[in-house]
Amino acid sequence: MNFKNITIEYHYLDVPAPFCYTKTLKISTTETTLHVDYLLEYTDRENFSQDELEDEGFTGEDNESWKGDINIGWLETLTTLTDYNKGDKATSANESVVHVDGELLDTYGNESRWDYFIQEITQAIYETATWEQPLTIRFCKKDTDKAPIQKLQVSFATRTASLTAGDKSKTVEWNNIQQLLKLYYLQEFKEGEHSNKVPNLAGIYSDPSDGLWYDIKNSSAVLNKIQKEKLLSILEEIFE
Repeated sequence: MNFKNITIEYHYLDVPAPFCYTKTLKISTTETTLHVDYLLEYTDRENFSQDELEDEGFTGEDNESWKGDINIGWLETLTTLTDYNKGDKATSANESVVHVDGELLDTYGNESRWDYFIQEITQAIYETATWEQPLTIRFCKKDTDKAPIQKLQVSFATRTASLTAGDKSKTVEWNNIQQLLKLYYLQEFKEGEHSNKVPNLAGIYSDPSDGLWYDIKNSSAVLNKIQKEKLLSILEEIFE
């Protein structure tokens, strides 16, 4: 679907107050970029005191806003999303109210697709606004004493990823990155299950960007057996 302007009002309802929020993105197209007006507002906090908010790790001034341009590469993804037909049943508790050039788009049955899109484009905004750095994941398959440490750098702002091992570097397809991240951060990277450096024992180790190393194969996870096997397969595919 071709469009000039799109407004997305995304209601994150999976958690109760004071964690739930609404994100509003007003996006307009130009020949070279997408212009974005981004706003995050926490909702339903009327019954929470300042002390209660602080106990939950908030300040009371937690809303976010940003205006600027993001990479035109995001247009293809957004266009694909607007082309999906209505589904048979809801796929997420969250809600996206989308207007394309002023017309309401029916997103029923595609909620999970919009969920993931909002996650990705929010990261792109954070990078473009320099609120966060691009994601870096390190990986080491320890089966010899000289097992190399490989580094995967992921930029949501440009929808690109590169893998570096020693003096070698290669590009990783964005589709592979999406498959990886959907499972990778379902892992429970628990304190006490980490090492400050790659252990000497044989294993598959990864640093999820916190500077610590976790045994992916044996760590705690909410992944079922099939998901764990798929994650390990994707890791093996991306990291040589």
